[in-house]
Amino acid sequence: MLYGTGAELERAVGTTLRDAGFAVTELDEHLGDTSSADLLVSYGPQRRLVEVKSAGGNAGEGLVAALQRHLQTWPQLRPSEPVGGGVLIVNHQHRRGHAERTPAVYSRQAFVSALSVPVLSTLQLFNWWRNSDRVAIRRAVLSPASDKPDAEAAPNATATAPATAPDVELRGPNRGDRGWRGWLSRRASAE
Repeated sequence: MLYGTGAELERAVGTTLRDAGFAVTELDEHLGDTSSADLLVSYGPQRRLVEVKSAGGNAGEGLVAALQRHLQTWPQLRPSEPVGGGVLIVNHQHRRGHAERTPAVYSRQAFVSALSVPVLSTLQLFNWWRNSDRVAIRRAVLSPASDKPDAEAAPNATATAPATAPDVELRGPNRGDRGWRGWLSRRASAE
């Protein structure tokens, strides 16, 4: 998840959200095209669209617009399946090591304050998953952007230090050559 892009990243995010208790629908497969967000997740009666993006460097602010467009067009695609919002999950700075990345996807305070959707980094999602903090994952995905929990759990925290210790070993349970990326990919493809 921390070094993935495209379909590989979408599968890893989907697997992580399933582990947190969400029912996950891969929309490209389900709809037969790319007319909507990447994933539809539900937890009990709550549903959210999830847009998954990657950026080798800093993420462009325009990524948020893709999710907003999907939220606007969703009622025409599936009028009988309303959603309560969406979340953007970005694997930003994926060419850097995890300890060298900024903890939040966006840091320009005026932009962060104006966000109408939660924006999560894959690093945040990974850390919650690694710590088996399913509640933090659900809270971050289901909360509106206006909710600003503490800096470590905040979807758009502007802290300058990484949320976790930089010396965390990123190896999967099988200690394979590809670490977590390989483990999550193998796990996603097995589902």
